[in-house]
Amino acid sequence: MLLPCPVAGLASRSRLRWPPHARTLACHNARLRSPSALQMRCVSQAVEQPAIDKGGEMVAEAILDIPWGMFELLHSAGLPWAVALPAGAVVVRALVVMPFFQIPARKAQQRSSTLMPLSHAYAILMKHRSHQLFYSSGPRHARTVARNLLAGYNASMRKRWLTERWRQMLPVAGVPIFVVVAEVIRRMAGAKSGLLGLIFGSPSSASGAAETAGAQAAGQAADGATDALDAVAQWKGTTSLPSSVPDTAVFSDWLEPSFAREGALWFPNLMLPDPLMILPFVVSGITLASLYRGSKPVSKDTEKPVGMVLRRILMTVALAIGPMTLHMPAGILLYWTASTSCAFLAHIYLDKYYPLRMPPKPCKRSIMPYPKNAQNAKKR
Repeated sequence: MLLPCPVAGLASRSRLRWPPHARTLACHNARLRSPSALQMRCVSQAVEQPAIDKGGEMVAEAILDIPWGMFELLHSAGLPWAVALPAGAVVVRALVVMPFFQIPARKAQQRSSTLMPLSHAYAILMKHRSHQLFYSSGPRHARTVARNLLAGYNASMRKRWLTERWRQMLPVAGVPIFVVVAEVIRRMAGAKSGLLGLIFGSPSSASGAAETAGAQAAGQAADGATDALDAVAQWKGTTSLPSSVPDTAVFSDWLEPSFAREGALWFPNLMLPDPLMILPFVVSGITLASLYRGSKPVSKDTEKPVGMVLRRILMTVALAIGPMTLHMPAGILLYWTASTSCAFLAHIYLDKYYPLRMPPKPCKRSIMPYPKNAQNAKKR
């Protein structure tokens, strides 16, 4: 049974991994580290939230627990965080995104490409038949009828051969998975904003004022509280939090203090931005290469103007990733680099083992779609 703890931010996730004596030490015998750290941890209790928000928060916590458990499992296996984060990206790409989204989408695209000759042949047939039957009502009406018949035929063929539009767009479903995993890393690194903050902007002034009020209320209760962060660090193999933990870190039950000392190469601290600003532009370059490889048309003749414009817009956004992520923690950028690299390799794999081949083009010989009455009158 978990002991009640006066520290507001001490949630069940951290306590369940402690032995009973560590829980007792955290709740009763530990000395306060600093009021400021405690104030940051007590904000969530100081601000009252409605029941609906709490229910949504519980669902979000349950979703975020899945990638969090994966990273903890990899780290418990002996991998440092600089290796566990890219390994997690490989696991997500190899076990979730690739078999459930990318390969089924490529197979649907292959079947759709195979059915294109049937669609072209039916379009020519319906064009001539509509002109024969509805030419008296005007050529525009005849073309409309032919277009509607062709749309119904294509819809029935897609449904029969499982080539619907949504099946070909399945890789888009991997974007929410990527954002969820990045949000987990953001919380573990103690950052105030990650990909969600980059997309939706920084917190509003109202929420900032609420956090300030909550911090003031928490400061009044700091005399009787205990600091559980030292117990967390002691249980994870160190007597105190690393000195490299930034002062701006958000202390919560998601925080992983070992992020501050298990980096690699030129970024030893995964909680801080890349000091050499290399990772942001590496992410930008790999994303640009992945978009170029994944959106490359089979042939120049098949590329539509809309697809060309969308492709250029996405590449422009990829170029802007570097300057926009300069202040993002290195842990998020490390995962982003590994995930995008896996996406680039996945495109190469799909092009080799599941290639898209264009079917033969229909005959360009023109046939005059005159009705029988007009043809007979012309012969006379």
